[in-house]
Amino acid sequence: MSFHYTKKDNTKYFLYFIVAVAVFINFAISSIATAIGLPLYLDNIGTIFVAIIGGALPAIITALISGSLINLLVSGYIYFSIINVFIAIFTSWIIHFSKLNKYLKFIVFVLVTSVVCSVVGMGIQSLIPGLPMLENLTEITSTFYLEQGRYYYYILIVASFFLNLIDKSISLIAGVWIYRLIPMSLKNTIANYGWKQKPLSIDEIKKSKEKVGSKTLVRKVTVLLTEIIILLSFILVWISITFYYDDCKEEYTNEAFSTSKSVATLVDGDKISEFLKWGKKADGYEDTKQLINVLLNNTQGVERLSIIIFENNGYLYLFQENLGEVAAYEMGKVIPYSSEFYPYVETFKKGQYLDEIIYSDNDTIMTAVYPIKDSLGETVAYAKADVYMSFLSDYAKDYLLKTFLCFSGFICAILVLGFTMAGFDLVFPINSITNAARMFLESHGDQKALDDNVRKSRQLGIRTDDEIEQLFTALCEMESEMAEYVRDLKHYADATKKMQNGLIITLASIVEQRDSDSSYHVQNTASYVRIILNGLRKKGYYPEKITDEYIEELEMSAPLHDIGKIHISDSIVNKHENLSDEEKEIMKTHTIRGREIIEKAIDTVKGDTYLKEARNMAAYHHERWDGTGYPEGLHGEVIPLSARIMALANALDDLTTFKRFKATYSLEEALEMIKAESGKRFDPKCVEALLCSLNEIKIVLNNKERKGR
Repeated sequence: MSFHYTKKDNTKYFLYFIVAVAVFINFAISSIATAIGLPLYLDNIGTIFVAIIGGALPAIITALISGSLINLLVSGYIYFSIINVFIAIFTSWIIHFSKLNKYLKFIVFVLVTSVVCSVVGMGIQSLIPGLPMLENLTEITSTFYLEQGRYYYYILIVASFFLNLIDKSISLIAGVWIYRLIPMSLKNTIANYGWKQKPLSIDEIKKSKEKVGSKTLVRKVTVLLTEIIILLSFILVWISITFYYDDCKEEYTNEAFSTSKSVATLVDGDKISEFLKWGKKADGYEDTKQLINVLLNNTQGVERLSIIIFENNGYLYLFQENLGEVAAYEMGKVIPYSSEFYPYVETFKKGQYLDEIIYSDNDTIMTAVYPIKDSLGETVAYAKADVYMSFLSDYAKDYLLKTFLCFSGFICAILVLGFTMAGFDLVFPINSITNAARMFLESHGDQKALDDNVRKSRQLGIRTDDEIEQLFTALCEMESEMAEYVRDLKHYADATKKMQNGLIITLASIVEQRDSDSSYHVQNTASYVRIILNGLRKKGYYPEKITDEYIEELEMSAPLHDIGKIHISDSIVNKHENLSDEEKEIMKTHTIRGREIIEKAIDTVKGDTYLKEARNMAAYHHERWDGTGYPEGLHGEVIPLSARIMALANALDDLTTFKRFKATYSLEEALEMIKAESGKRFDPKCVEALLCSLNEIKIVLNNKERKGR
């Protein structure tokens, strides 16, 4: 999709509108399916549509709002919010990130979501009994499988899987169809929403992750957000359970006192002795028992009501009514005092009232006792109310489970929101800045590459309105200034190089002018050197040596090959007769003298590579391939390549240039003579390169003839 900046507010409202429409689609279609008794949910059509057009976060929001609304009609639906969130995330991933073709995407989506929905959905329904979804599924499976045996749960999962196959197939097709109804301009607008820079493609995002490595900022933000969410969730749940526990203790303490007082008030104390003597046969025993049972069933939290008498060796039970699985004792049974009662035994024996709750050793039972008095005001027994706090552990488990199921979807939404904001506002801009800086550094002084990277950096358009945007602006300014600085350096370098070349040519011309027969020798040999170098490159010879920089260096160095003649007497240099043996030996020293001159220049100007090649040319351009040359008698490739090239260029110019004491040859004759010396005097590869460049040689000769006229 093409990138274009849009007004953030307009895009936001577009997205709000689409989410609202998607929520309506989910709620309306799901309500209709429920109303007509359709065994399908069809509650994710809008979620899938939003995931396709806007990604995971808007889809998750759609799923959560839809789930909250549907929960008003279908009690317990909110517990399945984690499944709807999974569908939103998985849809976004498989549509935007999966490399499968569209048919495989459809198959994988339907299969994966059906498996997750059936397995996780049945797991939730088994943990929270009484959900209407399970009842509907049970009605369907009972048509085919009547027995509720050991495999019944798996039968339900299979049935749920096939129903989900149909449900998710219809939902995906409907979601895609709705997406195709949206105008392309609106699709582009929503797809680009959230970016604080030029949007990155999926491949660009993956490449940036590969360059960063495993310890990415995204991973650090993910770990941090996950830890914070888990910690906050644990703290909130712990605080809520603690408050609930304290409230329950206070409420049930009051309830226990109230209930024990009611029993003590309603039971006739004058009949306690008869109950103790005659037991169940005593008059009024059954009525008293029924009264206690009514009080127990109409109180909250109290699970056992008893009438006891404190004796020396324990308390004797006259009556006891209990709820559920709480243990009950037979009438007349004496139970030894438990450790929590020891501090109060004497108080109870004296018939006194205790205005505090007695807790068991492990705090699982709260007990309140109240004295039962006869008509004379004497304490004849005690009403005892027991509250079992173990129900709170069951409540805590149920509370944690339901809280997790209800809020897991919202926790995922918070995490995805955090990841999304961190990605758009932090990770992607920083990665883009890092990649831009890396590409700028990799330009290696190439002016065109530098200018291109400056332009690419500015095109990122990072606009986070914070320190990252300031960093981006500073980077763009720095890159622009660096590119201009390099441009200026290159300009100065070019000017310096031209000045150096001018000085070299001037110096070489001074030497050349001392020899009346060497007109334009400097320019000619430099041209031949360039021709030979280009020929070698075309042939693929010496590829590791012949680079653009090397060719440039040799062209600059060529004029200095005879610089050593400045130390040779004019009488020898300009002699028009054959030189004597002694004079020849003196003339040969110009190679050594030239090397000495250039070496002094190298010591003065450190690091100029072209002077090193100039030294090689000056010192060894009279060496021969067969090793019979001078000054050192080097042979073959031991002779520096620059000197081998200069030897050939120098010979060609000598053979084709008019000199009063030497014969002058035509180009064809000169080339035949050079060819005959290939492998003897000259490098065979250099000769081959020269012979393949006749057109270029003729151009140099034509220029020489025009200058000579």
